[in-house]
Amino acid sequence: MFKKVFVLLILFTGFGFSETNLSSTLTNTNNLLVQQVVAGKPKVNFIDSFLDFTRMGGIFMYPLYLLSILGVAYVLERFFFYNIKRKLYDENLLEECKKTDNNIKELKEKIERSKTRMGDMLREIIRLSRKRKTIEELDKVLEMEINSQLNELNRGFTMITAIISLAPLVGFLGTVSGMISAFKSIYQADQVSITLVAKGIYEALITTEVGLVIAIVMNFFYSILLQKVERFTQLTIEAGENLIERIVENEN
Repeated sequence: MFKKVFVLLILFTGFGFSETNLSSTLTNTNNLLVQQVVAGKPKVNFIDSFLDFTRMGGIFMYPLYLLSILGVAYVLERFFFYNIKRKLYDENLLEECKKTDNNIKELKEKIERSKTRMGDMLREIIRLSRKRKTIEELDKVLEMEINSQLNELNRGFTMITAIISLAPLVGFLGTVSGMISAFKSIYQADQVSITLVAKGIYEALITTEVGLVIAIVMNFFYSILLQKVERFTQLTIEAGENLIERIVENEN
């Protein structure tokens, strides 16, 4: 009987010691984690990170930033010109030109009230139709007006396409320059380590990444702008041809 009690006391005592050790271990671990969180690395400022990123990229980062600023300026100017300053086309006006049952006089009044660039072209066709009576002559008027409008709408596209082409080239040039500097450091180093090689290659590839990002973003917005111009050209030509047919039929 005493032996059993003695054994039980030993077991409970051992379990208490182990539980105490376990709880103390967990407590110490939690305290260590809290200390690491509290005394962790300081928060990195965005400006400091940006400046450090620019420094690692080298001198070629500055022309890349300049190209990106120019690209954003041209894209915003074109979006403002197409959407806010004045609309390019009016699909309702196109539908009115397609109708054959409405009066030509009412159609001309709707065209006169239109404040779009499509309306400008159709008004010019109406004005010149007083002297030019055939479809061929009015088609030439439509073609000249389309070309005149496209010259104005495509303004700035040359610079955007130049930025799309130049940004990757400047990035590659920065990468080549960085690789030359990296290999020069490796050549001059007494002991070559994988850290030294990786750091040089990492810094050299930054300009390539930035140049490709600029080109991709600019190409995306350029595609949107080009699509708007093509849509304007398609709808305006369709509306102009229908208006010319209506004018000639009315004259006959």
